[in-house]
Amino acid sequence: MIEAVANVAASGSTTGVNMTSALVETKEVAGPGFLEALKGTAMDSIQAVNQSETMASAAMHGQASLQEVVQATVKAEVAVETAISIRNKMIESYQEIMRMPI
Repeated sequence: MIEAVANVAASGSTTGVNMTSALVETKEVAGPGFLEALKGTAMDSIQAVNQSETMASAAMHGQASLQEVVQATVKAEVAVETAISIRNKMIESYQEIMRMPI
């Protein structure tokens, strides 16, 4: 049986499958890590809220239209809801980890 497996591995190149390279290789993923992504999301949320406040103030002085204020406010609302959802998922994950037996 073992010889049969060895023969299959040796003849793997005829079937187009290289048995020696069948091991899974880990590769580093280029791009931002979890912390950087979380930090970016938080900064975007803060910026959206600040822009909404600026637009509301500009509208009070007659320098922005109602449509611009509504767009900025909706964008800020979506950003805050996203931040709250991320926070809730992080808390749920932490609680799930704490429930795991050691």
